[in-house]
Amino acid sequence: MLLQPMSPTKIKISNKPIRKNSNGLQTHISSSTYVAQQRAKARDIVLCLQRKNIKLVAIDFDNTLLSIHTCGYYQGTVDNLLDYIRSTFYYFIQEILDSPSFNQTLHVCIVSFSSQEQLIRKLIEQAFKTSKSDRIIIRCNSPEFISNINQKDFLGKEYHLSSVVTEIATKRNKTIKQHEILLLDDDVKNILIAEKFGHRVLEIRDEINLDILKNFADHILSEC
Repeated sequence: MLLQPMSPTKIKISNKPIRKNSNGLQTHISSSTYVAQQRAKARDIVLCLQRKNIKLVAIDFDNTLLSIHTCGYYQGTVDNLLDYIRSTFYYFIQEILDSPSFNQTLHVCIVSFSSQEQLIRKLIEQAFKTSKSDRIIIRCNSPEFISNINQKDFLGKEYHLSSVVTEIATKRNKTIKQHEILLLDDDVKNILIAEKFGHRVLEIRDEINLDILKNFADHILSEC
């Protein structure tokens, strides 16, 4: 299945949502209330993933973490790219970073076919502004990474995930099994391959939000 490219609409995390009161009139929720609500949802998602024995959350970059596709050669500034981070993943990753289990029994990585590893690293640093962000493992198709894999066989994100698991084992002394990995990706081919390797998966579509992610974690994600 081919997914249509989405229009490059910037997503502002601080937008005030609109709801209707009992009279059907539109009212604005305060920014602080909205942020608290979103963070609470994200926190519930993180706790649910842990209950279902997810130890590594792997997030694709283009059309997943971002609402656009950079095609691997983004030439703009990191500041401009910040506006394209999906608010869903901003709150979700923030709660992972704030979790007491982060870097112990819960890990997060960005896996991408893009070669712009430094761009992604700078984006993560500026988006989350915490020293913990450098513990987010990034695996891209950098020249060094590509030189160590067999490109004749397309295995989706498996080379990336295997490399991340190896790093976690060697540097953090933590073992992660295939079924303890959750891949969030917009590419159906990557999703299908990941399923064959025993990972848990969720295909990311344009309408993704925290409610969808929470429903997936609560009711669709299997327990292992």
